[in-house]
Amino acid sequence: MSGVASIAFQRDSTLPHFGSVSVAPLDARALRALEQTHPSATDWRKILLVHAGDSASLPMIGTYVVAHDTLRFDPQFPPVRGTTYAARFSGTALNPRSADTTTAVILHATWTRPLPSGASTTTVTEVYPTADSLPMNLLRMYVQFSAPMTVGDDAEKHIQLRDEKGAVVEKAFLIAAGGQELWDPEHTRLTIFFDPGRIKRDLTPHEALGLPLQEGHSYSLTIDSTLRDARGLPLARPFVKTFRVGSMDRVLPRAQSWRVSAPKAGTREPVVVDLPEPLDHALLNRMLTVRRRDGGRVAGQVATSKTDRSWSFTPVEPWTSTAYSIDVDPELEDLAGNNMRHLFDVMPGDSAARGTAQPVVRIGFTPK
Repeated sequence: MSGVASIAFQRDSTLPHFGSVSVAPLDARALRALEQTHPSATDWRKILLVHAGDSASLPMIGTYVVAHDTLRFDPQFPPVRGTTYAARFSGTALNPRSADTTTAVILHATWTRPLPSGASTTTVTEVYPTADSLPMNLLRMYVQFSAPMTVGDDAEKHIQLRDEKGAVVEKAFLIAAGGQELWDPEHTRLTIFFDPGRIKRDLTPHEALGLPLQEGHSYSLTIDSTLRDARGLPLARPFVKTFRVGSMDRVLPRAQSWRVSAPKAGTREPVVVDLPEPLDHALLNRMLTVRRRDGGRVAGQVATSKTDRSWSFTPVEPWTSTAYSIDVDPELEDLAGNNMRHLFDVMPGDSAARGTAQPVVRIGFTPK
C-alpha cells in the first residue's frame, strides 16, 4: 500500500456513485485476494461498515466494489436528506496477517445530507381501497402521493394503524427484509402489506397475535407529515383514512358474476364492467386488456371507479360491430388477496378453494 489511506463519502449528486463510501489507497493485492474468495455481505461489513443514524442502526444494504487499490460501498438507495450517515473501515479485517502496522488503521467518516429549502407542496392524494368498510382479512393498502417521494426514508416509521381508541396496532404491517419499501416505478405510490403471517390461519403469528383488523371495529391509517418527498421536503400536511372492518372475505372472485355494458359501434364510448365487490386497485388497472377477434390488443385508456367496483375502457379508435373480448389475468385479486385461481388463506376442508385453471379468463362482447 502506498500513501496513507483515507475514507470519504461521495457528496456531489451530479457525479456518479452519489452517497457511496470509498477507502483508498489500500493494498491492491489484499483487495484482489479477498475479492476472489467471494465474501458475503457480513464479511465485507467487518472491513467497511456503513449505516444511517446511530451506531445501533442496521447496516445499509448495498454493493461492495473493488477497483485496484480502492474499496467502495454503493448504497442500494440514494442518501436521504436530513439523515446522518456513518462509515467505519478496519484495516486489520482486510489484511489480518500483515506485519505492516499501517494496515491496522481504523478509519471513520460521517456525513449528513443537508435538508432542502422551500415550501412543502406534496400531499397524499388518496389511500386505496377507498371504501369505508373493508374486510377483516384485508391484505394491502396503497398510498398515492401527488409527487415522487424519497425512497429509503423508513416509510413504515411514518405510517401507523390506530384503533378506535387511538392506540397503535403493533406489528400490523409486513416489514420487508432490509427495510426495502414497495414503490411503483414513479415513486408516487407506496404499497403497504398487512402481515400475511397474522392473516393466514396456519401460521404462528396468527395464533399468537390474531389478525390486525377485527370485525365491527373502526381503524385509522395515519400518515404523518414528516415523510419526505423526492426533494427532501416533508409533506404539506398529514393524512388520515378512517374505515370500519367487516367480515372475512374467503370467496374467489369470479368473472361470471360481472356485468358488461357493451358500447355502441362506431363510437368511442367505453365498455364498462360492473363488479360485485371492490378489487385490488393496482391490479385492476393493469390485469384486464381488450382484444379483437384476431387476438390483437386494442389501444385505449383504462379507468376505474373511486371504489374500484367498476372498470371501463375507452378505445383510441371507434368500435366496429365485430366481436371483442376482455381478457382477465386470473391472478387478479380482491381486497383479501383471493384471486381467480385460489384463496389467499386456505385450510383443509375450505370450500371454493380452487378456481379456474385457464391461463386467461375471457369475457366476450360485441358493440351494438
